[in-house]
Amino acid sequence: MHMVIRTILVAVRPATAQPDLAALGGGSGLEPTAQARLVALNLPDTGVPAVEIARCAEREHADLIVLPREPQDVVEGTVRRVRVPCLIVPPGQTAFGRVLTAVDASPDSGEITEAALAIGRLVGGAVTVLHVEQPALVAVGRGNDRPAWAAPAVACRVIVRQGDPVAEILRTVCEEGFDLLVHGHHRGGPRCGHETGSIAARLLRRAPCAVLTVPI
Repeated sequence: MHMVIRTILVAVRPATAQPDLAALGGGSGLEPTAQARLVALNLPDTGVPAVEIARCAEREHADLIVLPREPQDVVEGTVRRVRVPCLIVPPGQTAFGRVLTAVDASPDSGEITEAALAIGRLVGGAVTVLHVEQPALVAVGRGNDRPAWAAPAVACRVIVRQGDPVAEILRTVCEEGFDLLVHGHHRGGPRCGHETGSIAARLLRRAPCAVLTVPI
């Protein structure tokens, strides 16, 4: 995925409330590196905020949407609707020096890894690829040892683990102190991740770091 970021849409809380500085910080941190235009959108008090964000993203031809972590229904609704990656930023985070991308060896894995590498280049962050298998032997590879699904011809660290995907991904994030988790998310998926228990929805709710969702 050749990610070109020309316009970044940042969703903030209504003007009557305190702006979400975490989301602004995340968007502004990428703006100078990507030489992108930054567009701010106040989250509406009425209606369906996720719909308004999606409409604004289309209208402004946004290449990336930056959102605060709360409210969760706005985050999940936006990610489900939009055609571009979404960067979800927890309060107070503005640095993304260590990037972890979680892939499942599906045909979309290469595209997700490409997106992670593109963001890594923009923020100057090192990218690690994680694949969780079950059942399988645990293995760690580097450089030429990486599987075909891990990355295009780019040397990066690869981790393969065994177990529950969500638990292993979150454990890796916490143990190694990653700043940004990149994973794929199916557009138009279930309305509520609580109903399906999907991996992507669970990661959105539980990841302790910033999350970049890549539409697949």
